[in-house]
Amino acid sequence: MLTPLERADEMARLVIAAAQQDNACVVTGGLVDTVMKLHADTEAGKANPVTVRRLIRAGAGAEGVRVVLTDDERYWAIREQLHHMGGDEVHALRDSISDGGELDPRGNDRVLVEAISVRLSRRLPPHRLSGAEPVSIRLWDEPEPDGVGSLPEYAGHPSVVAALEILRAARVPVATVPGRKMLYRDWHSPQGPQGAFLWTYTGWTLEVTWFIDGAQDERGMRSRDVRRVRGARNQALDDVAAAFRAAGWTAWRVMSRKTATRCDLRLDVAPPAAVESPAVS
Repeated sequence: MLTPLERADEMARLVIAAAQQDNACVVTGGLVDTVMKLHADTEAGKANPVTVRRLIRAGAGAEGVRVVLTDDERYWAIREQLHHMGGDEVHALRDSISDGGELDPRGNDRVLVEAISVRLSRRLPPHRLSGAEPVSIRLWDEPEPDGVGSLPEYAGHPSVVAALEILRAARVPVATVPGRKMLYRDWHSPQGPQGAFLWTYTGWTLEVTWFIDGAQDERGMRSRDVRRVRGARNQALDDVAAAFRAAGWTAWRVMSRKTATRCDLRLDVAPPAAVESPAVS
């Protein structure tokens, strides 16, 4: 059984090690929270967060890590990064934040917004910035990237890469799922995702769904809307299947058994080297 101080000391060592290995030797509040959450079920995970941060600060110099935990520390660390950026870069960053609107996390970051405002003002930079070496990690949350044809985490999957090439060659539109949050009324509208979207399934097999006005199925739709989109989705998935078959892939249509008329739910597709049994739905 560890004492409270021993727990905090062990957790502080874990955080510093994570900073050295994965965070360019920078300890941020987000890193502390992440490491403590990862070890929540351990003895060290029961440590007092305030004590952990105090011990991190005490041992940071000897371990060669920089501590950026308070708003003031983060402000000056961001100022150092902005100081080493060109004026055009900082203006582009500010414009990007403005374009993101209220749903861009950077727009609600008071420390970042203030640092950018001061950087673009006519004030002379303080001497402390002249010889400062900026940290190499981003100190603010970037907007989630859009998913163009697939979720960003699957963008490098070999089947996804090959499938998107087939769809684009056949001039099949692919849906873009915005990374930023959208209001429900904007998502389910002509401004919402439209077109084919790929999902990884098993092995090399992919699922292909078709978005129409932000919806990839008929759930929650009124009867008149169902009649409008069902035929359109069926035809679109037929075109998708034809494109994949022309490229030598195998395509299986997955249909609903609960409707009186044909209702395609999705396609399962697989490249020639990885033909698998069709999914049962």
